[in-house]
Amino acid sequence: VLVTQGGVALANARLFARTQELATRDGVTGIYNHRHFFELLEAEISRSERHGLPLSVIMMDLDRGDADGGVGLKTINDTYGHQAGDELLRAVAAFLGNAVRRADTIARYGGDEFIILAPQTGHDEALVLAHRVSQHLGRAQFQVAGNAIRLTASVGVAVFRPGRGDSAGAVVSRADQGL
Repeated sequence: VLVTQGGVALANARLFARTQELATRDGVTGIYNHRHFFELLEAEISRSERHGLPLSVIMMDLDRGDADGGVGLKTINDTYGHQAGDELLRAVAAFLGNAVRRADTIARYGGDEFIILAPQTGHDEALVLAHRVSQHLGRAQFQVAGNAIRLTASVGVAVFRPGRGDSAGAVVSRADQGL
């Protein structure tokens, strides 16, 4: 009886952990999802207010790639299928995970948009980070259905400064407008 109850408790714990993961992670890329990003941003805004430190949000929207025309996510989905598009999104998410700083958080905002939360990062530092990540992305090659492609991204940066009363939504909206 004790072994059975222990097994049920262990199965429930695994199920709870899996449910938590599904609630916070994007199903395609495995990085944080839009909803969880806002939860993390709210927590960072609170911390920023408490300690008087800025934080930045960087929004990236994938564009067409190469100078010779390039392709975007819609073209990849239409040409090679949605599995190839999903493969590209996973590759970009992994790339971004390696391109940002350890303290930064990346999430899939939606479609081919990604968002970066950069705590304790002011305007100038955020611009340097956004430029660096964008430049590295433009030089990277991604494999899609056996074809090497390049991507570029439009980037928008917004900074939260303590004491202004900005909401998480307002900061993200400014980054979105910067695209």
